[in-house]
Amino acid sequence: MGPLGPAPHIPPLCSGAGVRTCPPPCACFGDLVDCSRLRRGKMLDFFPEWTVQLKLNHNELEVIPDLGAHASNVTTVILANNRISRISEEQLRPFLSLETLDFSNNNIVELKANSFPALPLKNLFLNNNRITSLESGCFTNLSSSLQVLRLNRNRLSTIPAKIFQLPHLQHLELSRNRVRRVEGLTFHGLHALRSLKMQRNGLSRLMDGAFWGLSNMEVLQLDYNNLTEVSKGWLYGLLTLQQLHLGHNAISRIRPQAWEFCQKLSQLNLSSNHLTRLEESSFVGLNLLDELHIGSNRVSFIADGAFRGLFNLQMLDLQSNDISWTIEDMNGPFSALDKLKRLFLQGNQIRSVTKKSFSGLDALQHLDLSNNAIMSIQANAFSQMKSLLEL
Repeated sequence: MGPLGPAPHIPPLCSGAGVRTCPPPCACFGDLVDCSRLRRGKMLDFFPEWTVQLKLNHNELEVIPDLGAHASNVTTVILANNRISRISEEQLRPFLSLETLDFSNNNIVELKANSFPALPLKNLFLNNNRITSLESGCFTNLSSSLQVLRLNRNRLSTIPAKIFQLPHLQHLELSRNRVRRVEGLTFHGLHALRSLKMQRNGLSRLMDGAFWGLSNMEVLQLDYNNLTEVSKGWLYGLLTLQQLHLGHNAISRIRPQAWEFCQKLSQLNLSSNHLTRLEESSFVGLNLLDELHIGSNRVSFIADGAFRGLFNLQMLDLQSNDISWTIEDMNGPFSALDKLKRLFLQGNQIRSVTKKSFSGLDALQHLDLSNNAIMSIQANAFSQMKSLLEL
């Protein structure tokens, strides 16, 4: 018998008082049996028939253990931090009620078409393995139930088009892989997806229609990649998107009409990019935007009317740019932002503040001008900001 071999049949584990017996050296809490960090080679005599949740992490397991007849009652199996290199359909088939399966931190290298049997699985965690390929149909048997799929910290370099035929999936995580390019229709079939994480992939190309089909998407995280521009081609179809995170890329251009297909955005993060200019067309269509982060770019020019149409903006972060000319010489550069409450302008080499610098900011409560080189402030420069609480 292996370290965690088949469980022999045992009688109901109850005394006259109904006390359950926990198999030593495991710990039990309610219907959870925690057999984590057993000594290598330690054999369990049995798994209780009342086991619903089972933790087997940090055991140097190389295969999925056999729980015998009791497997059909188990809804959660945690197998993180073991040495499993292959997912076996045969070993998973007895888990008829399984809803959460965690294979994080193992040695899995690929997902084959027959890796998973038909299970009512809702949550599948495969973070930090060595997965390099996803075979067509690898998730097919989970299509009727899977809601959360985590594939962070693997070695995927390509994502096959339409590989995710998972109509109930709501959250997909693909951060810290090696995906450099996303083709059109890659995520087609994920109609219920609400969030997608693809940070730290080295992404440099998003082809037109890359996210087409994600008709319920709310949060898209693309931070820490190598993207160079924002265009409506790759944003096509994101009609319900509310948060777009593009910080720490190499974006130097926002194309005209870029936001045509995602006008429900409430949060946009473009911090730590290579933007040098904010044109009149840069944010057209973002009437519902609440937060705009453009800090730590190279912005030295803001066109008159660049913020026109941002009727609902409440927070604007422009810190660590070079917009001294905008503050010193423009006539009310923020005058269209009559709902703005927080404005961050620290580290912009601003030398002087005039009466016109902040005209129109009637709702502003917080203004940060720290780490500038301000030498002169015109009389009544802040008098129009009746709501200002912190300067």
